[in-house]
Amino acid sequence: MASHKTKFAIYNLAGKEKSYYLAEKITVEIKPEAIPKKAIAHSIIIIDRSGSMYYDIEALKETLIKLLTLDEYSNSQLVVTLISYSSKGDVTCHFQRVSIQDVMANDSPYIAEIKAIKTGCLTCISQSLKLAQDLIKPGELTAITLHSDGYANDSSFNAESKTIEAICNDLQNMDVFVNTIAYSPYSDFKFLAKIANSVSGSCLQAGNIKEVYDALYNTGNILKEATGIVIEETLATDYSYQIFFSPTAKKINGTNQTLKVFGLKPEDQAYIYKYKQITQDAYSQLTDISIAQNDQSVYLFAKANLADGNLNTAKYALASTFNATLTERHSKALTNQDIASFSQDLDIAIFYPHVLAEYEILDHVKVNDKIAILDLIETLSKHSQHIIINLKYLQETYQRKGVKRVNGTRGENGELIKPWLEIEYIEPGDYVQMGSFDINRNTATINMLIQRNIKLVKSADKTPITEVAGVLLNDLRTFNNYTIVSDGEINVKALKVKISSKKAFDELNTVGVIDGEEFDFQKEYTLQLQGLPLLNFAENYQSIDGLFTQLAEIKVLSSILAAHLRSESDVFIPAQIDELKKHYLSTNLYLNFPTTNEYTDLKIALSDGTVDSRISYKIDIGSKEILNLSKLSSANQFLDKRYEVYDAVTGEIFTKPTFELGLNQNIAFRAKSVSARTKITKADDLMKVVFNDFLELENNGKVAEILNLVGAGSLAVLLQAKHAGTFINKQEIINAMTTAKNQLQEYTETVYREKISPLVFYIGATGLLPDEMNAQAMTADELGSKYTDLQFSKSEQEGTFFVFGDTVISVYAQTEYFSKMLVSAS
Repeated sequence: MASHKTKFAIYNLAGKEKSYYLAEKITVEIKPEAIPKKAIAHSIIIIDRSGSMYYDIEALKETLIKLLTLDEYSNSQLVVTLISYSSKGDVTCHFQRVSIQDVMANDSPYIAEIKAIKTGCLTCISQSLKLAQDLIKPGELTAITLHSDGYANDSSFNAESKTIEAICNDLQNMDVFVNTIAYSPYSDFKFLAKIANSVSGSCLQAGNIKEVYDALYNTGNILKEATGIVIEETLATDYSYQIFFSPTAKKINGTNQTLKVFGLKPEDQAYIYKYKQITQDAYSQLTDISIAQNDQSVYLFAKANLADGNLNTAKYALASTFNATLTERHSKALTNQDIASFSQDLDIAIFYPHVLAEYEILDHVKVNDKIAILDLIETLSKHSQHIIINLKYLQETYQRKGVKRVNGTRGENGELIKPWLEIEYIEPGDYVQMGSFDINRNTATINMLIQRNIKLVKSADKTPITEVAGVLLNDLRTFNNYTIVSDGEINVKALKVKISSKKAFDELNTVGVIDGEEFDFQKEYTLQLQGLPLLNFAENYQSIDGLFTQLAEIKVLSSILAAHLRSESDVFIPAQIDELKKHYLSTNLYLNFPTTNEYTDLKIALSDGTVDSRISYKIDIGSKEILNLSKLSSANQFLDKRYEVYDAVTGEIFTKPTFELGLNQNIAFRAKSVSARTKITKADDLMKVVFNDFLELENNGKVAEILNLVGAGSLAVLLQAKHAGTFINKQEIINAMTTAKNQLQEYTETVYREKISPLVFYIGATGLLPDEMNAQAMTADELGSKYTDLQFSKSEQEGTFFVFGDTVISVYAQTEYFSKMLVSAS
């Protein structure tokens, strides 16, 4: 067999070399005279009839009937088996080893059998593969086509994956190949690709029923020329990986063990690529071997690592081809659907290399060396008092990232009932002061908060409201958020600004983001954001181990304090609070008009184009026991669930307990008895420790520990005295709780701003973990089978997860709706 060697370097997205590889391409000769003809070809079709196929099962059945009754499909000596699966124990072999001619006969009972298929419940793939395995006979070529629209999860993903892996190991010793079809964006593409890769097959992400049909038809075509071609290649000890590649059979199969391939025709081209990681010195000394970066060997390397779940390596390999088009398109791929799209584009680049001429191919990794958005925002924040923004221009060019809301409520018939008050801007000019910037806690989003001075007036006659509850309203402001970066995409392309400080101008001019070289305080400059990189890839990110538990405990205590203070104030009496609420004002004098969506019917808004949907990627941190902070209940919910609140003097038990009662001296607490049917989670366990200490049911010191951490020890002292029976003035405890709640909030904000939000932004903007946080991507089922205390919501079930130290990082997609028209953000 002829061979050819090349070498390539792997670069990260900052264009820095990370590792070095030697690749050997071996041409495999298929000699027709040495190929034994198989007597029979056997097609085993396995379809998914779990509950999620309810809306698609009829179309799938029609497709099967159309496929099996085609004249072209019947030309071979083919026998067909049809298996369907759903929940564990609910697998059906509808017919087995039936000749294709019998399937096509008039009044065929086999066609009637297909028409009678109904959907079931869960997804147990292993049972169908095991049944298929039992039907394979020696001496004939068998093709298994496995179809799934979800995740193998019955009885559990862990059990399914182990069973399927064992079955695939057995199948590797038989004359069989397995093609898989992921039919829906919610299919476990990664797992189906792994099955196909391990048994000499290929995996297709089918977006519609036609693509399912094409995949089944192509498998039938292979079987029409059923031959005994077997490619088998051991892996030498000095190589770490090998990949079989056939451009004509559309096959890519990789392994770090012995390679065995079925399902080829005599005329197929076949190659084996072998890979060896070498040192930088060895790489430099191989002067007689050419460097091949934009080469099939590197695209195949990316494809193999993607199938293995090594996302960073796969993305770095793609970047190392210097293909700027595909790198930009897939550098942020994290979710199952994104990975499937990434895999499809790699297939196109590998099987149809002529398309590369349409892509931007460079001689280096395309790195944007302009100032990063994060660094620019730091500069703008530093000089914000010297920069004013043309708000009119911003509003005219701004695209909302959410649905526009209007002040008011909806009546019984959907009519808008407006508030009895409204606002008027005191400074109605085009320019406003540069706002403050904030990185979102769980998306790669940056918002700019703009404040404007306002006055409150009656809607009916515009009479100003100058005083409420004894407070002069001469410093009222309204706040509007403008999304500068949304989910890793620049949303505001440019800002028009005026600059009053030459120092600020010089800094902005130096980094090349304004359209002018001379400082003029009267001139309006355009601040260009479009085309700037979002972040600096050379940035180092701090460890976040241990932070989740700390933040969770702070959240629980903050929730307890907020529940106590819901109707209390350290400034106003209840009558004043009621008066402020009547005027839509909080105790902090923030304006809180009731708001409602601009539309009354979402379906109509979507159909008439005023509202559209997009995918937003959420990134959360958690632990191996609690996936994220949303798993924690509110204080009053947990109080009602696990405790009784009663009057210590009368013994009366309150049927709807809240922490507002806890400010009374006679109120006492005790734990409820928990029934055997009550599900206790690790989030409950964490909350119970804080609650028991706060309610003086267990002296574990947790509350004092949390308060002292944030510098709120004075409340800890008051609570200790109160628990010891000392009378504490109600207003004094309210004041201390208010101060402590603010300190807890400030501490949390600092942790997010300094440690968590930059990491979240990096992941959301790049689709990568930082290099120093090397971890393999996992599905929800993989993670849940390893850490059984974790609980997943519906959207989290479709997520991608990384475990780094004690921290679990979650990435999952959510559908968001937004107003499409360019509207004023007033």
